[in-house]
Amino acid sequence: MQLAKDSKTVQLDLPGFAEGAEIIDSVFDLSADDVERIKKKKPKKLGIVCTRSDCKRNLHCFSGARNGESPAGACRSCGADLIDWQTVCTRESTDFEAKFKFLKKEWIRHFFFHVPVTPRIELYARKHGYSGLTAITAHQIEQKKMLRYMPAQDWKQTPMLDGTIVHWARHATACCCRACMSYWHAVPLTHELLKKDIDYFTKLVMHYIQVRMPDLDPRKKVVMPAAVQGQQAMAN
Repeated sequence: MQLAKDSKTVQLDLPGFAEGAEIIDSVFDLSADDVERIKKKKPKKLGIVCTRSDCKRNLHCFSGARNGESPAGACRSCGADLIDWQTVCTRESTDFEAKFKFLKKEWIRHFFFHVPVTPRIELYARKHGYSGLTAITAHQIEQKKMLRYMPAQDWKQTPMLDGTIVHWARHATACCCRACMSYWHAVPLTHELLKKDIDYFTKLVMHYIQVRMPDLDPRKKVVMPAAVQGQQAMAN
């Protein structure tokens, strides 16, 4: 794994980030072993942050205007206007490949679209199978901290490298927190997620998983965590 020791080699909108700190230069420098070795390190210490951009590599940050320098929807670092927001934000559309094309233009999304799938991640996915992962995804998105915007919990309710393929998918597809849902999918922070929203984001996540693990058997016997099983039992 190559690490950039000069923080000036990338653009980081991160107050207090120490100059000279080691950060991941590119996701393509990581091996599966690297991912497992660093998974417990704070993402911030590795430069894995939502506000990061590397515009020279066409990897941007579209989380809104900064100090009026760029119009809302443009890259907050270079001002490039690269996203067809109507395509991305239309939650009735299931043309996920078209949406993925734009999501990959943001540094943090691109990272999770390309981070190497490790044996741990693969084992978890194959243990639960396609149907099990679908249930797990829906269960995560319908939790209270996702149903409603809770400022104290937002931006930190979804694990990163130490998470599962579902968590990686949620970061890649911008349904990891309500703030990301707001600017990438036009879900107002005042809006409580409805069943149709949960269904949409579940399909979006599962499409990512299909792309990353195309040979995942949809017929595999479902193995779901106890928390999900208990919730389903209560519903019945």
